[in-house]
Amino acid sequence: MRLFQQKGIVSVYRFSTILLSLSVILTADAEELSFPPTNISTQRLNDSQQVAGYSEDLINPQSHLTGPLDIATAVKSAVNWHPAITQQVSKLQEQVQRVDVAKAKYYPQVNAGMNNGYSNSYSDSGYSPSLVVSVSQMLYDFGKVSSSVRAADAAVAQQQAMVMLNIDQVAHDTAGAVVQMQGYQKLVKIAQAQVDSLKQIGDLIRQRNDAGATSLSDVVQTDTRVEGAQATLIQYQAALERWKATLATYLGLGSITSVTDGVPQDMDAACAVSKIDYRAVPAVLAALAQATQAQAQLDNATAQMLPTISLEPQVTHYLNDNYANSAVLNKTQYSAWVKVEMPIYQGGALTASREAAQQILSAANAGIRNAQLDASQKLSASRDEALNLKQSISIQRRQQQLGEQTRALYQDQYLQLGTRPLLDLLNVDQEIYQAQFSQVLTEAQLRNLELDCLFSTGKMRSVFALDNQSIQGVEIRP
Repeated sequence: MRLFQQKGIVSVYRFSTILLSLSVILTADAEELSFPPTNISTQRLNDSQQVAGYSEDLINPQSHLTGPLDIATAVKSAVNWHPAITQQVSKLQEQVQRVDVAKAKYYPQVNAGMNNGYSNSYSDSGYSPSLVVSVSQMLYDFGKVSSSVRAADAAVAQQQAMVMLNIDQVAHDTAGAVVQMQGYQKLVKIAQAQVDSLKQIGDLIRQRNDAGATSLSDVVQTDTRVEGAQATLIQYQAALERWKATLATYLGLGSITSVTDGVPQDMDAACAVSKIDYRAVPAVLAALAQATQAQAQLDNATAQMLPTISLEPQVTHYLNDNYANSAVLNKTQYSAWVKVEMPIYQGGALTASREAAQQILSAANAGIRNAQLDASQKLSASRDEALNLKQSISIQRRQQQLGEQTRALYQDQYLQLGTRPLLDLLNVDQEIYQAQFSQVLTEAQLRNLELDCLFSTGKMRSVFALDNQSIQGVEIRP
């Protein structure tokens, strides 16, 4: 018997030595293949990050937009393609699966394995492998599993709100890019009209100069104004191209030719909101869900300090006769017991976890108020500024009308009567176009403020007809 035990000890020692040697070899190989974190190489980073979904092609393969693009079509195309929404939808699917993970603890936990080793705990000790099948069924746990499920459900709700928030954000940014394109398309046309108008005046001045009716300085002044107008035209054309590229990026297109001038009718009253329905604002909904999750986590932290009662059956089947009482016991042995387990002392970890969960809940409740305050503040600022801009547009329109009347009068006085200097005519012509420029810029700014109001009140989806639609595999409801 002693000889057998010595052989067993020697075998265990040899086996341990082999494992230790193997671990040393593997560790050495790993160290040879690794690089220190201060040694940075883009090539090694690219080689080490093998991502199946990576692609350098950012073009939307499902988009077939042709001709002038209207704002509603642009928004729908963007939200059905943009990767920011795809990312949030994938996170939503992840959270849905985590609910199933939490609920799985309600069901029996079945495990199977193999015990393989030596033992000297009985007279026939030695190598005694066995197959083991164990089952654990939770009977009562004072809310541990139920609170985990509630936390997972709240995480799903929070992620649903994040999906809506990203849809609203992409819709807002895309519509904003369309509004900018609309504005700069108008500005380019007005700037071109200004150049044409000044050139027409210049032609008249040259004719008068050739006839000796005006001086060369008038010709030079007119040419200077033409050059300035052309510079303005080039600036607006460059800005238009920039916003074309921005919109094309949102849509995943190679290029955009033009957009139509229309906007949804409900945008006009977007800022006419006296009180926000916060439960329609995705940011507030996300904060509410986060608070619900925090409450569930607090309940779980409290439940961790209480007992867990479970049923624990087990079946063991030995593969040889080197097990305890092998002479009288069958190779297949059964056991079942009711297990009551409760933490007695964990170094204060459970109490600290509960206090941490309480602080998380307090922070989440403050997050709700912060989200409400943020939405209210942004709506108030946008609403007040929009009201002032509407008044400004009325003044600019009146200014343009008066300028056109003045230009007609000055042109007659300069060309027919000779009582008005050319500088006055050029100045009033510039004032007319400057009023038109200001009016277009103000209208675009007003449209952007209306989009801000829609975003702050959670009405982006309803105004752009995104409710009751399937967006990237997710049904969006009011």
